[in-house]
Amino acid sequence: MKSPIINGVSQTGLEQYLAARQYEELYWASLFPIKNVNTLDAKTIIGASGNRVAANIISYDATTPELGRKSLSVKYFDIPKVAIARRKSEREILEHQITRSIQGNLAVIEDYFNDLDFCWDGVQARMEWMALQALSATTMKLSVTNNPLGIINETTIDFGMPTANKEVVGTVWSSTNAATMKPLTDIKNVMLEGRKIGVNLRYMLMNATTFDLLTASTEYQSAAKQFLVGEPTVLGYQSLQIANTVMNALRLPQIVLIDTYVGIENAAGTVAATDPWSANHVTFLPDLVCGNFYAGPIAEELERPLDVIQSKRGPVLLSVRKEFNPSAVLTKGEANVFPSWANVDQCFSLYTADAATWA
Repeated sequence: MKSPIINGVSQTGLEQYLAARQYEELYWASLFPIKNVNTLDAKTIIGASGNRVAANIISYDATTPELGRKSLSVKYFDIPKVAIARRKSEREILEHQITRSIQGNLAVIEDYFNDLDFCWDGVQARMEWMALQALSATTMKLSVTNNPLGIINETTIDFGMPTANKEVVGTVWSSTNAATMKPLTDIKNVMLEGRKIGVNLRYMLMNATTFDLLTASTEYQSAAKQFLVGEPTVLGYQSLQIANTVMNALRLPQIVLIDTYVGIENAAGTVAATDPWSANHVTFLPDLVCGNFYAGPIAEELERPLDVIQSKRGPVLLSVRKEFNPSAVLTKGEANVFPSWANVDQCFSLYTADAATWA
C-alpha cells in the first residue's frame, strides 16, 4: 500500500523507521538467540552436548572398545502466539491532525510512531518474561496474575532441569542472617556438584535483591576486604565490579545481575511492575547461551490483509490498519515464539530461601 494510513505513517516510512530505530537491548537476546523454524511445534533435545569422553589406551592388534551413546531426552512443545495492539481513536486522530496543521510535522513526529514502539516493546517484554521465568524458576505457568488477558495453562511447563541439579543453601540468605550465612560456601558447593558431572559453571544469574543479600554477608565482605585496602566502611562492597573481582579471585562464577521489570496490565487497565526473575533463585550456567527462542511463521505475514502496512524486525511483525465506523487506526505487534533451554541438564539452581527444600 503506497498511500499513508495516517499522516506520516506509510509502508516506506514504517520500514525505514524500524530499520533505524535503536531499542533497548534485553537479556533474552544473549541467553536465547532467535532460531527461525517453519512449524508451530518444536522439540528440544536435552543432553545432545556434553563433555568430551576420553578414548581408551589399548594395545596394538586389540579390538577398539565401543562406548555407549549418551542418553538423550526430548521435550516437545508448541510455539504460542505473543501479541499486543493499541488503537488510535477518532478523537486522537483529529487531535493529531489539528496539532500537525498548527505546529507542523515536527510537533507530532513522535506521535507518528509511538504506537509502533509500544507494540514492539510489548512483545519484547513478554519474551523477556518468558526467558527469565524459565531460567529462574525452571518452570512456567500462565496465570490470571502474570497473563491476565491471555491464555491460562492448566499445567506447569517444566523445562527439564534434573532434580539433582537443584540445590539449597546451608543457611537462609536474609538480612537477619548476614553474619551467619555463607553464600560463598554455598556457591562453592554448587560448583562441586557441577564438577561431579563434568560441568564448569562459569556464570551465575541473580536479581538485585539476592545480590544485595550476598554482598551484605560477613563471609563475602571478609573476602572482599583484600581488594578494598584502606576502606574504613563497607562502602563499595556492593559494586558488581568488585563482586566479580572477588569471584574471579576465588575461581567462582561471574555474577550476571538481572535487574529489570516488566509491566503486566490487567483487564481494568492497571499496570503492575513485575520482576520476571523468580525470587530467591540463583541459576548457574556453563555458557550464557542456554538455547534458542524458536520463532515460527506468522499467518498475517503469509496472507497479508488488504489495507494493512506491515514490516518485520527480528521475530516481531508490526502492522498498521485503518478501521471504519468509527474511524480508528489499529497498530499491532505479534510473534510466534517460545524459549528452548537445550543445556538445562548442565545448569544448576540454588534456592536461597530454605536450607532443606528447593522450591
